[in-house]
Formats: sequence, C-alpha cells, structure tokens
Amino acid sequence: MLPKNSKKLRSGPEICAEYPAVIALALAREVGDSKHAVKRLARLTGASERTVQNWLTGVRGPSGPHLITLSMYSTAVHWAYLSLSERIEDPTPNASALVGLLKEALGLLTNQT
Repeated sequence: MLPKNSKKLRSGPEICAEYPAVIALALAREVGDSKHAVKRLARLTGASERTVQNWLTGVRGPSGPHLITLSMYSTAVHWAYLSLSERIEDPTPNASALVGLLKEALGLLTNQT
C-alpha cells in the first residue's frame, strides 16, 4: 500500500542501485554488447544508441516504456524485472485455477443449451 502521509514515494536505495546492473546482465545474456546489438535494441525500443549503450554498460536502466518493450521481446529482461520486484510466483497454481474456471464455464455453457 502506498504511504498516505508523504507526498513523495520512497524507493529502496538497494533496488535503485541494482536495477541498471541487473538489466545490463540480462541484456548481455540475450543480445551481447556488439554494435549490431546496440542498433537492434535502439530500433526495437525507439531509444537512441547512446541510451542503449548506457543500458548495456549498466550506467542507467531503461525507463518504464522502454522496459516494457524490452520485457516483451526479452525473456531475460522480463525475469530480471520480476526478480527485482520480488513478484516471481510459480505459474502452476495459476494454470490449475485457469483450467478449473474453464471447466466451470464449459459446464455452464453446456447446461444452458
């Protein structure tokens, strides 16, 4: 829950310090750090090549829209973001719940006709 008595959101300094390095490692794992990789990521995200170089070296991390675009195309970036947010969950229970809901929906649909 967001704090109600403060006008500024507080972020943990340890997450802010880790973020660029974690994203840089994830990008390096998937695309490397060649000029070709820089150009490819720049075209993909719409960011400048200098900005992409900063991401790959860990100087800066991608902003929100760039992070979303990167996580759409990069599994490593997606999992890096989830690990930083500490929201990694086992997908199996969600799949089981979905199957149950689908069975229930099919039962309702077949009983209506």
